[in-house]
Amino acid sequence: MRFFLLIFFITFQAAADESFRHGISVDESFRHGISIFGDLKYPRNFQNFDYVNPQALKGGEVKFGVDGGFNSLNSFILKGLPASGISYLYDSLMEGSEDEISTRYGLVAEGVKLAEDKMSIEFRLRKAARFHDGKKITADDVVFTFNKLIAEGHPSYKMAFRDVLAVKKINDHLVRFEFKNNRNRDLPILISSLSVLPKHYYENIDFSKTTLTPPLGSGPYKIKEVKPNRSIIYERVKDYWAKDLPVNRGRYNFDQITFDYYRDNNVLIEAFKSQKYDFRQENVARNWANAYNIEAIKNGEIIKSEIEHSLPAPMQSFVLNLRREKFQNVALREAMTYAFDFEWLRKHIFYGSYKRTGSYFSNSEFGFKMDPVMRRGDNEEKAQTSRTLSSRRMTGSMPISNGDGFNRENLLAAKKILDSAGYKILNGKLIDPKTGEKITVEFLIDQEAFEMIIAPFVKNLRKLGIDAKMRFIEENQYQTRVNNFDFDVITGMFGQGLIPGDELFSYFNSSQKDIKGSRNLSGLDDKIIDDLVKKITQAKTKKELIELCSKLDKRLLENYYMVPQWHSNTYRILYRDIFEFPKIKPKYSLAIDSWWLKTINNYQLVN
Repeated sequence: MRFFLLIFFITFQAAADESFRHGISVDESFRHGISIFGDLKYPRNFQNFDYVNPQALKGGEVKFGVDGGFNSLNSFILKGLPASGISYLYDSLMEGSEDEISTRYGLVAEGVKLAEDKMSIEFRLRKAARFHDGKKITADDVVFTFNKLIAEGHPSYKMAFRDVLAVKKINDHLVRFEFKNNRNRDLPILISSLSVLPKHYYENIDFSKTTLTPPLGSGPYKIKEVKPNRSIIYERVKDYWAKDLPVNRGRYNFDQITFDYYRDNNVLIEAFKSQKYDFRQENVARNWANAYNIEAIKNGEIIKSEIEHSLPAPMQSFVLNLRREKFQNVALREAMTYAFDFEWLRKHIFYGSYKRTGSYFSNSEFGFKMDPVMRRGDNEEKAQTSRTLSSRRMTGSMPISNGDGFNRENLLAAKKILDSAGYKILNGKLIDPKTGEKITVEFLIDQEAFEMIIAPFVKNLRKLGIDAKMRFIEENQYQTRVNNFDFDVITGMFGQGLIPGDELFSYFNSSQKDIKGSRNLSGLDDKIIDDLVKKITQAKTKKELIELCSKLDKRLLENYYMVPQWHSNTYRILYRDIFEFPKIKPKYSLAIDSWWLKTINNYQLVN
């Protein structure tokens, strides 16, 4: 699943730095919200988020189209492909707002208290909170959820909560999380986001297994109908216990939400053009440019809109599996970076869209400001050698070509890098200087749209003697192989938080490289990076954070651990002209859960 996180903009620098020094807002009494950066926007008595319409019409049905399939309704474990929309079933301790930086407001928990020494956090639960079967949500459920996720859940939970010492029930409506230390800045927010599972339900259910039996939840929707790999339908819970809470008012307005699955992306597009479903976000530039020249858009039945946003660009890249011995040689990784011809793709495949990604913190102030020439290490003699490889021009830290499809200068530079490292050509094949074996590289993909993107890269690699090829496999097999790190090269997406922090640990820390299903896809094992990531999660000032992130970015780039791809700063969306929207849009999301239908049973709200 690919997704984008949002970048923050700080208006008052001095105030922001002061708030950052203090980390998370602390108060001796229970508070209605919590923040890791700055003050809470919404006061204790707020009625709803600014980007919703509390008078929005409720009712009607909407459909979304999904590429691929699903075989499980358990989204908390490593096994299986969970269905889209499963998060609708569950309430978390607290809910985030989409117009602030890393804040949470009370949902299951009506109040939160962080200890003055930041060694524990307590949540006071709402007595009205209940599951769909009517049973109350208690501290026992919270304790059960945490322990179950650590013991049997996806490995990411153990990673995220690694600094939690224990979770304890104080009474039925009060629960305390105790920490191993007070240095993990993001931990209270991560805990606040914990979805609460029903202990009584799982007493007779094996949590570790996939299932197609609709599970018990407490959220705004429950499952109405399931057709594996075909569709899943959610229905709004009319007596939802939290429907009038400030964090929910004006949201979850559709009575029924359907996710229809299509095994082929081309069929998925044609289905939308025939108005078989209602909303589409297009991520393929070629499709955006050519696939929607239809009458329904010309006459306004379908709206096509490109919306600029302030998202921090994720590092979308070709992930080189460092667990493979051939990729342990930095020269091969560097040569592959030169062989990737983004400029030709931008001109011929992307229709002028996208920007080349040249930093792990693109579109933010946290990235390393590189010299005009890529450098490997700090040795000036090596840097000078690199400068003489060619007269290439650079975009940020990435080599660029003239887009003619030959990529001659960069391929010559790549060959010199390989020659200097002792690689030889034998019978037209590049030979590893350490093993004496020919270099083979397989690109593993599960999206046909990537075939035309990778094909010219493969062609350039073959010019260097690298035996490169693509392998397309179905989604379930692909995910299994990725979870088991059974690949040479895949495309990975590494989204960045508004405040860089704990996500970097999951991406780059060596402790995660051998844990199946972890986000350390490349198998990074770099003690300098481990130390930088640790310091980033503990940074107390914004200045310190910027300096540390810049050092991390530089280390990652100069070692060519991945081959950066591209990013965009717009949403490209299409939707049937049946929706209404709040007047105010959130800064950090499309917030589709605050939309509603224009008319329901011939009734229309004048907004």
